[in-house]
Amino acid sequence: MRFLTPVLCLLAAAASSQTPPKKLANISQAAVQSAFQILRGEYIRSGELTYDELNRAALQGLLQRLDLGAELINKVDAPRPLMESGVIAEMLLPEIAFLRPLAFVEKETALLETKLREYRDARVPHVILDLRSAAPPGDFAVAAAMLECFVPQGELLFKLKQVGRDDPQLFISQREPVWTSPVLVLVDQETGNLGETIAAVLQRRKQALIIGSATRGATVRYETLPVDDDWLLRFARAEMLLADDTSLFKQGLKLDFEIGLPTLKKRMLFDVTGKRPAIKDTLFEQARPRYNEAALVARKNPELDDYIRRSAGQSTEDSAMPMRDEVLQRAVDMLTTSRHFDAMKIDWKAGPRDAHPTNEKAQGKP
Repeated sequence: MRFLTPVLCLLAAAASSQTPPKKLANISQAAVQSAFQILRGEYIRSGELTYDELNRAALQGLLQRLDLGAELINKVDAPRPLMESGVIAEMLLPEIAFLRPLAFVEKETALLETKLREYRDARVPHVILDLRSAAPPGDFAVAAAMLECFVPQGELLFKLKQVGRDDPQLFISQREPVWTSPVLVLVDQETGNLGETIAAVLQRRKQALIIGSATRGATVRYETLPVDDDWLLRFARAEMLLADDTSLFKQGLKLDFEIGLPTLKKRMLFDVTGKRPAIKDTLFEQARPRYNEAALVARKNPELDDYIRRSAGQSTEDSAMPMRDEVLQRAVDMLTTSRHFDAMKIDWKAGPRDAHPTNEKAQGKP
């Protein structure tokens, strides 16, 4: 006869009754067994509580508790469509470069290094690294290779603690970095395990500011094994730890500047910029044509033409608001403002008496 262990009974009760796990944490095993027996005998539809059904409920409750740690995948849904790979690179302003890896695969490392070297040689002062691509879980060796573009040789990047091994696997930078200046890193809830790792390491080194929305904390290496002819179990087999043994699993990154962008809107923006790599189009506002001196000389009135089209029920160029990447906009604003203040050479420590001499001093009075 198949039966449920006390732990599985507990999970089954949690899945069936939707009781918050915190309330179940303090229940004794005797109480769990008693509740199980009562439900099996007195519940109005106790006949539905077969051992198969309770076992399924127990597994469901366990997967809910594990959250990012494990999931069941139907073999029909398992094959993933091939993602476009590459690195989107663009100069947003003469002093701000933009980089976005798409799939976080090995060949993107060389592309990233090439563009960073190009920006360094051109003395571009600022780089924005966009890690918001919704890439599937990847190989941590790729994250280490990308980090080597930023981290000095010989420095510990991160560790990978695996079940069944006493010593963690160490990832150490093997070469000199290409880019040593600070970067702005963009993240969100779709940032994958490699993106979170790259951002966390750069943030710990105080080499990056993290901008965007909360990440999931899926900084683990997954393994997938079949459980029957139809289902696969995908579960966390190893966990990424920072050099100081800090874990981000289910915690996510600590944001330096939080600003959200709806996932659907971001995906639409990424689809547009993927087909036509013009990140500037999602960044800068375009002025609406007005009736000005230039229009007068050209004997045109764009405002009147626009009014006539609207009155006739026709669409105009500005009838639909263009999509904007507010996260990227704020990142550019931060860099532009910082550069402006640096150029002004403002001494914030100077008091008002130092900055503006009083009338007495100007007149030579003590």
